[in-house]
Amino acid sequence: MCQANVLFEAFEEARLRAPHMECHTLAALLDCSEGEIQAARLGRGVHSLALTACDLVMMLPQLGQVQMVTRTPHAALSSQLETCRIDADQHHASIRDHQALAMQLLLPCWYWVCLSHERPTPTAREVPCLQVFDRFGRVLHQLYGLTPEAPGWNMLEYFAALRRPDFTHRIDIANVCTRGHRPALLKAWRAMQGPDDFSRLLSRHHLRRVEANRAVAGHFSTSVAPERFIMALAGACRRTQPTRASLIHAGGAHHHRACFRHFHQGRRGILSLESEHLTLSLDSSALHEVWQVMRPGHAGLDTSLEAFDSSGEMMLALDLTETD
Repeated sequence: MCQANVLFEAFEEARLRAPHMECHTLAALLDCSEGEIQAARLGRGVHSLALTACDLVMMLPQLGQVQMVTRTPHAALSSQLETCRIDADQHHASIRDHQALAMQLLLPCWYWVCLSHERPTPTAREVPCLQVFDRFGRVLHQLYGLTPEAPGWNMLEYFAALRRPDFTHRIDIANVCTRGHRPALLKAWRAMQGPDDFSRLLSRHHLRRVEANRAVAGHFSTSVAPERFIMALAGACRRTQPTRASLIHAGGAHHHRACFRHFHQGRRGILSLESEHLTLSLDSSALHEVWQVMRPGHAGLDTSLEAFDSSGEMMLALDLTETD
């Protein structure tokens, strides 16, 4: 509780002195997770939700128009949803919207969900917000209510509780595909027919995405300069056909296809790309490794450009399969 009080006081001080500072920036300064900061606010603007992940997902259509944000430490993909189709069970959920949005959620990764009022952007007004965290205190998804009067938000308040999460620390273990295992990996790669096959390949060979890309270099992947990824982001605004952007982490995948209209390079290397219903942002200073990757799919080879940070975590991917 002592640590929680310290974090709460730091949050209040930051909100007073730097109201535009985002929570993930404060967490980095305090060397803690965003989940720990939000947990320190329990009963003081933040409540836990006593709902299963599946039940919560099935309530999303009752929340009206929402902004769904999927995050990694150095990138974010934000989609505005008015109506959507949801399929869910106890372990998986999929959300689709007019064939432009496709999200696959791994519900067992949802360790803690809290309800609060937050700003979708530093200059926006506060709106109801759901935040989903994994057991390491990392935020997986944020869902902002753009129509706070929707009945679902009042319903959620009935499930508000003060259950305190018990986050744990994460230990990163890097794996390498040895020379002896490489032929089997290449054979499995050639036999893939879709994203599910790729997920099973990574699990079977105990590899992260970046490690698999490195292992098939010269066959199905090519290392490219980080500047190439920045050029691809800027070039998306000049395409006449929609570009699919993807953000993939341990909690699932967020894909959205759109025709981008604005590319902006802000201070401290923050890049943003915007369309009518989609915004992506990326910290270009964290770009460390970029791969152009080909994977067999239902309609032939799918090609993507994938960016990773220095720890090997995927930041963002752009689909290069479609051409003008």
